[in-house]
Amino acid sequence: MLACHSVRNPARTVWAAVLCTAAVVCVAMLGTTASLSTGGYNSVGTESAHADGLLRKFRGADPGLVLRVRSQDSVDSARACSDGAALARRVAAQPGVAAVEAYWTSRSPALRANDGRSALIGVALEGDEAAQARAASRLVPRVTGRQGALRVSAGGRVWAGIQAAEQGERDLVRAELVVAPVVFGCLVFAFGSLLAALFPLLVGALAVAGSWAFLRLLGGVTEVSAISLNIAATLGFGLAVDYALLVVTRFREEGARGLAVPDAAVRAARTAGRSVLVSAGVVALAFSALWVFPFPWLRSMAMAGIAVVLLAATATVVLVPALLAMLGSRIRHRRAASSPAWRRLVLWVTGSPWLWGACCAVLMAALVWPFGQAQWGFTDERALPAGSQARQFTERLRTDFPAQPDRDLIVVLTPVPGDREVDQYARRISALPGVVQVTAPTGRYHDRRRTAVVEAVSDSATAVWLKASTGLDPQSAAAARLVERVRELPPPGPRWVGGSPARHVDAKAALADRVPWAVLLMSATTLAALLLYTRSVLIPLKAVALAALSLTASLGSMVYIFQEGHLRWLVGDFTTTGFLDMTIPPLLCAIAFALSLDYEVFLLARVKEHYDAGGDHRDAIVEGIARTGRLITVAAVVFAVSMAGLAEGPGRRCPARTSRPRRWRSWSMPRWCAASWCRPSCS
Repeated sequence: MLACHSVRNPARTVWAAVLCTAAVVCVAMLGTTASLSTGGYNSVGTESAHADGLLRKFRGADPGLVLRVRSQDSVDSARACSDGAALARRVAAQPGVAAVEAYWTSRSPALRANDGRSALIGVALEGDEAAQARAASRLVPRVTGRQGALRVSAGGRVWAGIQAAEQGERDLVRAELVVAPVVFGCLVFAFGSLLAALFPLLVGALAVAGSWAFLRLLGGVTEVSAISLNIAATLGFGLAVDYALLVVTRFREEGARGLAVPDAAVRAARTAGRSVLVSAGVVALAFSALWVFPFPWLRSMAMAGIAVVLLAATATVVLVPALLAMLGSRIRHRRAASSPAWRRLVLWVTGSPWLWGACCAVLMAALVWPFGQAQWGFTDERALPAGSQARQFTERLRTDFPAQPDRDLIVVLTPVPGDREVDQYARRISALPGVVQVTAPTGRYHDRRRTAVVEAVSDSATAVWLKASTGLDPQSAAAARLVERVRELPPPGPRWVGGSPARHVDAKAALADRVPWAVLLMSATTLAALLLYTRSVLIPLKAVALAALSLTASLGSMVYIFQEGHLRWLVGDFTTTGFLDMTIPPLLCAIAFALSLDYEVFLLARVKEHYDAGGDHRDAIVEGIARTGRLITVAAVVFAVSMAGLAEGPGRRCPARTSRPRRWRSWSMPRWCAASWCRPSCS
């Protein structure tokens, strides 16, 4: 319906698309990046998240920003004390600052360097991660550098995240300057025409502009990661190439058969356009599985992926037929002669399916094997270049200070218990291994002894919090055991444990709990979609199984390269942390799974078309792959280049796994199931 209308009124359709693009570009430009978040990596709905919410409510958040203050002489000198106290007051007066803990006001030994010439100021910032990042961006330039007799540098979780985002933006710009001309060259080669190569660029521009406008508007309602704009741009242009290439290729085939330009455009939209819509649905379902993870960052990726794929598919089935109706006579038609090379390869493989299936199984097993040694964690300052200020700052804290403020374990008690109960509870926590000291409203504690009386760490009448200072790496096993021990201690009332170590423990547990649900959702919805499309039971099962095997092999390769540090000469130098970032594989799996089924749909459409036309089971496979092998390979190469290392295009299929089953098992439903559908199985 839409294709026929756009072909009958091509100029009107193109102008409508241009106006829509201009409108959404204006919306995207009017939207401010301040509505987008640079964070979203902390899990929601966990105990640590609840503790962080209570801390923000009662203005007692943990220090996400740390200032290292260096003095020419001792930090206990009169001048250093005067300038340090003045600096602390100045920081506390800045907008967005919830609380400040400085060595010169608290006299905490954990904030004084081992050499006595440096001290720390812990700055707790108001709001969520996005608000904290904005506050830190305003604050740091004002208070760093030379401050009287002191020299101040900044670090901590929030500042490291800001520097990582800025470094990522610089790397992205450099990559795009190299990737853009390469992608355009691939497009010209793939489409065989400079004019036709502009089609996916128009589709991609419309899809990306629309998704950007949607994400910016959505950022005013909920937390949306700024990285989702990059993902939307990459996916939008990559999918535009896939979809436009499929429609243009079919248009050329129909034109070579003698159809007039408008009829060829309608025929291409009805056949290839149906595959595009099914593929878009499958990709959107794959991205929807990211929504089950309790991380705003991953949910942003889900929204970006769903929005851009639906817009790309809509633009393809509406705009491309109209462009073909207007300009199709200038695009050289090609006969649908199958690729001789692909035909020989498929005949060779399907002639000995068990042999080639076994060879593929051995290769995949070798790639999957390293996945058994996978270790999981979260990206920290080690992801930054060795010369970055945030990384050097953190490494200096580890060696010069007994504990770091941004690694504190914070226990929130509400309602407020009595001083005696708080005193006994703080003493028990201070005796746990790994705890340097505990700061509570009743004093400062070390190894069950109260070493000092301090100013109240809480000015709330309904909640108090205790800070357990520790020098442990928040991602280490020792820090995880400390969190478990604190949570096992009998509290004097309702309590919530937060802070950086607890956030890491809860995030790992939340991811592990949601992975089975994400896999179930992705598999079930994909099986249902392919079942409706192919009218087959076995083909969807094989498609999902092959996609899952490819994903596991990709994860095994990630372990071998990025966790164990192999092949640096090929992928570039990087710091080996001994683990993979837990939030990255769900996103990469969604992208790879979606692309795998995207190309599967393109292939199955052709195979099913030849089979329904009366072809033999094996002949249909050979003919389908021979006609689509080049198209899928070129689309995968273009997409892989445009992704610039974010994901590899898993467009290779295994004919041996398709040729072996009996005919009715592969391409038909059982009678009891097929009775529910009366429409033809494929156009």
